[in-house]
Amino acid sequence: MIKIGRSSNLSAQIVTYPTYGFQTDSLGWRIHIAGVAFQTAPPTLRQRMLVKMLGKTMKLDDESLRCEIFRDRVSPFLVEAEKGLEMQVTVGETTVPLRKRTRKNGHFFGAPRFHQSTISEVARTDEFGRQRVPYSISTVDGDRAVVEGVAHLIPPQGISVISDIDDTIKETRVVDRRELLINTFLRDFRSVSGMADVYRDWHANGAEFHYVSSSPWQLFDPLHKHQRDHGFPSGTMHLRNFRLRDQLLKRVMMIRRRGKATAIHRMLKDLPERKFILVGDSAEKDPEIYLKVWRRHPGQVSGIFIRDLQERPMIDERTRKLIQSSNGHSICTIFKDAETLARDATRIFSGFTAAHAVS
Repeated sequence: MIKIGRSSNLSAQIVTYPTYGFQTDSLGWRIHIAGVAFQTAPPTLRQRMLVKMLGKTMKLDDESLRCEIFRDRVSPFLVEAEKGLEMQVTVGETTVPLRKRTRKNGHFFGAPRFHQSTISEVARTDEFGRQRVPYSISTVDGDRAVVEGVAHLIPPQGISVISDIDDTIKETRVVDRRELLINTFLRDFRSVSGMADVYRDWHANGAEFHYVSSSPWQLFDPLHKHQRDHGFPSGTMHLRNFRLRDQLLKRVMMIRRRGKATAIHRMLKDLPERKFILVGDSAEKDPEIYLKVWRRHPGQVSGIFIRDLQERPMIDERTRKLIQSSNGHSICTIFKDAETLARDATRIFSGFTAAHAVS
């Protein structure tokens, strides 16, 4: 479980996300690090106005605006970023500083290298034989509490699932603005029926999981809780950087139209020998994004699966364009429900299991 660290100043906080490590050679691993540093403070007048505007758009009464779930979900959007901090990562007894300070939005990232001996000393093996490495994040000056994280050690070969979150494994209704906001800020997160069962089966058959979403980092806690509570396999999490600067509603909506391709391309570049399954939905641009990924890494993408949503179905014209863009290859499969997904993906996992057994 990822913990939010707090320093002696209770308003200063650091969050880090579940991440992955990959081998650079026989003697070393790189671990991708990402997170955010911020401070909580009483909301400004402008922020209070934005919250009221949010409530008005959702058509909420004053009682709903005061409810615990709404306050918990909206409060991370009102924090103040801590920029210019020097961060460091510790694995075992080895501490490595990140090359860049936190950005204006408080985010930090890096991919420090650790020797194989350091990794071997602290690596933990789970019930499925997969290895995880605990690490900690702190500021170089020691002015913040140490924050614990976990890195999934991804073997050079194997199969990985890159999965969207909203409307792929969690019911969000992205295409309906009011429902999107209510599902995001006012309701308990609900899973897409049967998807956790399918993912657990894939996980048991050797797949690693990477949850790549357009959701802003401020939703990390409830998203991570949803993943655990609803039985989805543990995996890395890649969320959008987000800074409240202008209008909350406009930016929350716009952020979901921006691509997730950067994180996906980086992952495929880091793990060139692995095979990948990409799972998304028709509400946004997952089909188009995934096909671009496939064209760039055709030997690595074994299948693309798109959940066909009633609110934005894969109509004939859109499907035709996708087929044309894939040069007639049947790389992209449309599914309506989890049962269909499990059936259509059987060929991929059967082939992987057979090849794995031979090797």
